[in-house]
Amino acid sequence: MQHIINFLIKYRNLLLYLFLFTVGLVFTIQSHEYHRNSFIHSTGNVTGNILQVRNDVYSYFDLNRQNTYLSEENARLRMRLLAVGDTLLGDEATLMFSDGLPYKVMPARVVKNSYDKLDNFITLDIGSSENIQPDMGVITSNGIVGIVDVTSDEFSRVISVLNSEISLNAQIKNTATIGSLVWDGSDPYKMSLIDVPRLATVSKGDTIITGQQSTTFPPDIEIGVIEDAELIDNGSRYRIDVRLFNDMTDLGHVYVIKNRDTEALKVIDTLTNE
Repeated sequence: MQHIINFLIKYRNLLLYLFLFTVGLVFTIQSHEYHRNSFIHSTGNVTGNILQVRNDVYSYFDLNRQNTYLSEENARLRMRLLAVGDTLLGDEATLMFSDGLPYKVMPARVVKNSYDKLDNFITLDIGSSENIQPDMGVITSNGIVGIVDVTSDEFSRVISVLNSEISLNAQIKNTATIGSLVWDGSDPYKMSLIDVPRLATVSKGDTIITGQQSTTFPPDIEIGVIEDAELIDNGSRYRIDVRLFNDMTDLGHVYVIKNRDTEALKVIDTLTNE
């Protein structure tokens, strides 16, 4: 208490000046409309700037939750875009594509991505605890990403399309022409469509999509565009350069696709091959 008294005594002149200055300022503002409006405008700007800074800080620390929400919302929208059904994302959510096969879409985030090796892999922050299983397809809004290879409780490893060991069923849009989509390890922005017969109609600028025969990916997902084509094997078939719509060097949020009829289709394929 004595320290407070000593402080007041020591700075009494300054404190008195500040008190009288404040009283005078208040009377000036109250008695003159111009000064009052100027004061309100100035304090409004200061308050607005403070609120803006506060909102920016809150928004920064809320980015993770917002990203999760947006990923889930995008998954729901993807269901609506790709399907004819009206569904919500959930444990029992399904969607029916035009071929009648039920799918489920689950959002995930890429935590590791390689693209400069011959055989590349991707790690997702979602695993078997979320019912992720091997052989599920992975896509983005721009195209295909890869196929789930191995899972743990919390993470999944995906075989990237930029992997020399992977071969995907694909076709030229608006045609019945199909081929195998492969990667030669040279350019992360391009893949090759091979085993396309010579009689097929192939034009630069045509779009390559996932094929009807795939049990991993829904049909008609756009993959890329034909950049070049050449006849090989004495002109018996084409090798087509496909520029990917997906930027495989810059992956953030992806969607894991579950085909609930995969096992049943595999059984049918086994029976027909016996």
